[in-house]
Amino acid sequence: MALTNNDIRLLFYMKQKGVSFDSTLMLGRLKYYGTADYIKNLISKVNNTLSLPEITDGYSEPVFKMLGSHQVDSMDFSDYEKANIIHDLNFPIQDSLKQKYSFVIDSGTLEHVFNFPVAISNCMKLVKTGGHFAGITPVNNLMGHGFYQFSPELFYRIFSEENGFRMCKMLITATNTEGEFSDWYEVSDPKTVKNRVIMVNHLPTYLMYYAEKIAEVEHFKMMPQQSDYVDAWTATDTKSNATVSLKTRMLQFLIPEKMRDVIYAVRTTLNSGHYKTKDLGALNDKHFKKFDDSEI
Repeated sequence: MALTNNDIRLLFYMKQKGVSFDSTLMLGRLKYYGTADYIKNLISKVNNTLSLPEITDGYSEPVFKMLGSHQVDSMDFSDYEKANIIHDLNFPIQDSLKQKYSFVIDSGTLEHVFNFPVAISNCMKLVKTGGHFAGITPVNNLMGHGFYQFSPELFYRIFSEENGFRMCKMLITATNTEGEFSDWYEVSDPKTVKNRVIMVNHLPTYLMYYAEKIAEVEHFKMMPQQSDYVDAWTATDTKSNATVSLKTRMLQFLIPEKMRDVIYAVRTTLNSGHYKTKDLGALNDKHFKKFDDSEI
């Protein structure tokens, strides 16, 4: 649970986009792994009135204060890193914490919490209407790091209007063997592109996203479902749907389950409109778009 240069760059980007850090909650007390020269460069590009954070104990509270926080809290299972709110995210939060923060950030916690549906619902309840939740989480090639590695569709379906949120931006990046982060790419919503957004690569890969809370509603009144299945279930052309279903059943019989996503990913990369990247492998240009660095 930490803030790297890459994560701090994301915070600066959100600051530019109007995210308020006035009251901030960190899931886990985030250690500071930034470097002074990198942060100085961000400040010079984005806002010369900001001052370099003074890190005295190795933790990240000064970064959020630099970005405008008047209150910075941290929540953890225990007090071993001196978090000021002790709570097990496997269980519902107390009422006094609901809608308390303008900004809540997960930079390495949720993948370690077994009861993920309760944990993510807690996070959504912590945010004030008009506030934001941000996540930085592993998605590929980090087996054993935590309980889970997540997919883009999971967070698009969670942070949706029916759950009182609007996804603002989702990005993906990878780290090489020296720990350097690759270029950022924007990740499309599978529901919008009508296809599974799949990526196969060989380096540790991270999803970065932030979402705005637009209404206080009951979360998961209807449980999130994978969008391509929803499209199949609600198809109006029953004859066509039945034909597709027959073909699907035949393929399922002939192809072992563990091979299906691999075949799907290979087929996707062979289709027109794909391009190769150094760290993220072959990408479909309808699913992944190079992030415009001029935005920060």
